[in-house]
Formats: sequence, C-alpha cells, structure tokens
Amino acid sequence: MTGKIVFEDYGGTNQIDLDALLGSKGKIFLTEDINSETASATIKTMIYLSENGIPIKLYIDCCGGEVRSGLAIIDAMNILSKKVDIDVICVGKAYSMASLILAAGTKGHRYIMPHGEVMVHEPLVMNGTGGSASSVRNKADSLLSIRDKISDMMSRYTGLPTKKINSIMRANTFMDAEKAIELGLVDKVITEF
Repeated sequence: MTGKIVFEDYGGTNQIDLDALLGSKGKIFLTEDINSETASATIKTMIYLSENGIPIKLYIDCCGGEVRSGLAIIDAMNILSKKVDIDVICVGKAYSMASLILAAGTKGHRYIMPHGEVMVHEPLVMNGTGGSASSVRNKADSLLSIRDKISDMMSRYTGLPTKKINSIMRANTFMDAEKAIELGLVDKVITEF
C-alpha cells in the first residue's frame, strides 16, 4: 500500500507519494516480494541516491522472492557502498532472499528491530520439476549450484563455516533478533530511526 501526503500550498491542494518522499531522503522500503520489478526499483533508487551523495537506509519487511533479483540488489549494494553508507534494517521480517540481503549489508550497518524476525532456508523449486529426465537433472544441478553460492555468501557475511550454514539452512530456520545477532546475520538491535 502506497501512502499519500496531502498538503495545501499556493496552488491549492496537492499530494505527494510517501515512498517517493522518503526515497528522496535516502529511505528505501523493501516490503513486497523480491522480483525483477522490485529489484529494479530498489536499485534505481539506490543509484540515484549514491550519485547525489545521500546515505541509504534500506528497510526490510519482506518474505523473500526470486534469487537472481535478490542477488542483483546485493551486487548493487556492494558497488554503491563504496560511494555512500548503506544501512540495512529489518523492521519486521527478513525471510528467505530478504535474509541474504540483510546479511549482505556492510558489517556494523546491519540492524534489526527488537521484535524483528529472520528466516533462512535452502533455495526452493519454484516452477515445478516437469519435463524430461535430462531437464529435471539440469534444474536440480542449477538449484544445487545456487544453494552452494548462497551458502558461501552467507558464510562470508556471518563468519560461520559453510558446513554450519548448510545445517542451519537445511529447513526453514526462524530467528529472533538475539539469535540473528548471535549467528552474525545482523550486528545489533536498533530502537530508533
């Protein structure tokens, strides 16, 4: 749901999109499923802000989504964090791909609200597994390759061994703020914006 702010000025009654207003001040909200559209909007806003030297705060309250789209956001964060600070804040939930984006933030700039929740798991089969035996094998090989890539990334971000990450990600693993800090997905609880 996009909010509008209604205000009066010399031209009469006007409206401004709340997401656009907050975005212009460096506050980006990742609250919908991660897909090519949400990734594109997030990356465009981050590029605009970084080119104008505006520090970025990426607020996450998201169930996750497409791996490739999430990896595109992470790639953009890695590039743009050389120009501006990027804070990543879990304000509700960071599940699945959103948890990887949260963990990928710059160490010392990864936050979670007191009642935030993080969930990690292995990549899921999204579009079925129908087709020929060779086709199914190719999909399985691709899925295992993505799992290994995500495990390696999560290991790098958390400092945990890949074997431990694989064990944690084997099933849906939900974590409160304290557990997410203990496992290195975030750095600290934040109690103010």
